[in-house]
Amino acid sequence: MDKDRIVLLDALRGLGVLGILLCNAPDFAVPPVVAESASHWPHGTGPATLSVWVVTQWLFQRKFVTLFAMLFGVSIFLVGGERSDKERGAILRRRLLWMVAFGLLHGFAIWYGDVLLSYALAGFAILLARSWPARKLIRTGVTIWTAFSLLALVGLSFAALMPQDAAQEGIETAKMLAKAKAAEAQYSAGFVPSLVRNAKDRLALLAGEPIIFVMTSALMMLGLGAFKAGVLTGEASDRVYRRLVAWGLLASALVGGLFVAEAVMGLPRGLGMVSVGVQWMLAPPTTLAYVALMVFATRSKVWSAIPRVLAPVGQMAFTNYLAQSVIMTAIFYGGRGLGLHGQVDRPGLAAITVGIWIAQILWSRWWLDRFAMGPLEWVWRRLYRGPSPLRKPARVVA
Repeated sequence: MDKDRIVLLDALRGLGVLGILLCNAPDFAVPPVVAESASHWPHGTGPATLSVWVVTQWLFQRKFVTLFAMLFGVSIFLVGGERSDKERGAILRRRLLWMVAFGLLHGFAIWYGDVLLSYALAGFAILLARSWPARKLIRTGVTIWTAFSLLALVGLSFAALMPQDAAQEGIETAKMLAKAKAAEAQYSAGFVPSLVRNAKDRLALLAGEPIIFVMTSALMMLGLGAFKAGVLTGEASDRVYRRLVAWGLLASALVGGLFVAEAVMGLPRGLGMVSVGVQWMLAPPTTLAYVALMVFATRSKVWSAIPRVLAPVGQMAFTNYLAQSVIMTAIFYGGRGLGLHGQVDRPGLAAITVGIWIAQILWSRWWLDRFAMGPLEWVWRRLYRGPSPLRKPARVVA
């Protein structure tokens, strides 16, 4: 059972890090102000383009960053143990401090969409709650998430209902697109202009960090509570997992219906705002449905190959996440490689994403056949814990 639990958690991490890439791909390829937009997407709204957008918003967006946050909450407990364990608590704090450093370096020097800083900061809050019982963690996490999500949904709904001055809206849209065009020029230029533009966009995102901190902390509580309750270890009953799948399917159907309706109706602004609010609020139940499906896969003779393939990717999640940023910025940012910023439509981004998925699945398996952990996991571990062997011990042949 212990081995199965490790495979399950690593498989979920692998699913999370691969799924995040499809959501992040537009942010690498175009300026952030138009990355998630369908109506202002620089390559138009052709059928293929819109289809990729709908599928991404329906099945991927918010779900995998939610999964990653939940699993990071689990790692707070696995590394730090109970609050009474001072030695492990000190290791955990050093681990989080180095993650802050990695997050700052990643966000300002590589790609502005970094989540490591947000996870590390929320981790300092969750380390104080890591000894709470499962029920308290789940209740607190759900309460915080629901309260803030409802506030966001109500705010977006009111904004959607507000009458719009078409002329003023046109002026604002023109200003936004002009800013996007200017950012596009910087990202497409040499290394230094793209680096400066990336740093500016990263700095702008930091303004939202307080809200991200609260929401991420809620997800980490929910994830750690689910772990302690046996949901993330595969130890819950089939009935629990069937219920999670049912609730997740309902949530997914509602979100999918909203985004399909939005596409069919010509991308009305009001419906788009409501769709994003509902998508945000219902991300956790959909994510937990994915967890339940992965548990069923681990128990199946036919589908158990899926978690086995994903587990090495998850075991190297830190390396693979940062490698995605290096690869994608090498493809899109000026001065780093191909410099294709602004030139690739959503179907092309999906194809690139699938190619990276395949490469990371193969690379992770190859690497872990030879080494005990991923290269950046090893560096991180040395920084917060001291020397650790990287190579696997040689097998002794009798």
